[in-house]
Amino acid sequence: MPETIRQQIVEKIKLRLAAISTENGYATNLGQRPIDEWPVAYQQDECPALGVFDLVNKTVQEFPREKRSGNTLPLQVRIFLKRESSPAEVRKMIADVMKAIITDPATAQRDPTFGGLATDTKPDEDGFIVPTDTFQIDGAAVGFTVEFLSEPFNAYE
Repeated sequence: MPETIRQQIVEKIKLRLAAISTENGYATNLGQRPIDEWPVAYQQDECPALGVFDLVNKTVQEFPREKRSGNTLPLQVRIFLKRESSPAEVRKMIADVMKAIITDPATAQRDPTFGGLATDTKPDEDGFIVPTDTFQIDGAAVGFTVEFLSEPFNAYE
């Protein structure tokens, strides 16, 4: 069975995140750390680590019997941190994730379409994850939206 468009997008994001390395011009080596889909928690010795979360896709069909519908898929990459991570280190990690999301690792060029799979990728929000009862940085997140076209009610095409 073929992969869904969503799964293909997530796999491409994971490949891009895996390219985060000082050898590839990034400030950190986050790509050498665990990268999982929808992780719940990591042990301290596994951190820093990255989690990819695909959220609720919004499909808009403009008129009846439209052949291709626009999809807006919000995604988030969460950075799970070691307790002793400094804010300056976390900012570098955020910057590296932002750069990786939009960079094709094969060409090192900006590619918001994931090789033609999507029509565009747009930034949303990024920053520290801080519980409301403390000012301890528990993690960081980079949110973005991938737009793509598909047949109505067809997750594979």
